[in-house]
Amino acid sequence: MEQSIKILKENNIKVTQQRLVVYKLFFKKDKYFTAEEIYNEVRPKLPAISLATVYSILELFKEKELIRQIRIKPDKSCYGICKNFHHHFLCRNCGQMYDIEIIPCPTLKNGEVNGHLIEELQGYFYGTCKKCLKKRK
Repeated sequence: MEQSIKILKENNIKVTQQRLVVYKLFFKKDKYFTAEEIYNEVRPKLPAISLATVYSILELFKEKELIRQIRIKPDKSCYGICKNFHHHFLCRNCGQMYDIEIIPCPTLKNGEVNGHLIEELQGYFYGTCKKCLKKRK
């Protein structure tokens, strides 16, 4: 059985063509997408899909913890596959987003702070990426 179908079924998600195409997109292009970018990517394969359907699929995948929603961009959420713990860097010049691997601090390894359970942490860095810095020189 195809891996994407297997993962959806294991998470009690009814497999539909729309859900499958959206889920496969995250593996085809290992990056974070806005809902609009996903809509534009899948529309050639699924001309009848609506932006509302994309948002519904993203909410379902998020609830099942198949994807993560990050809010690094001031005006839009981005969605991507849940991978190992990492932060994100957004270049203010070109808009490119990068994963930043950082060793978790002891508080995160404990999973609690002052008796509070940590369920999620999102760390964002903003600046100029090395490609844009090279272009400046």
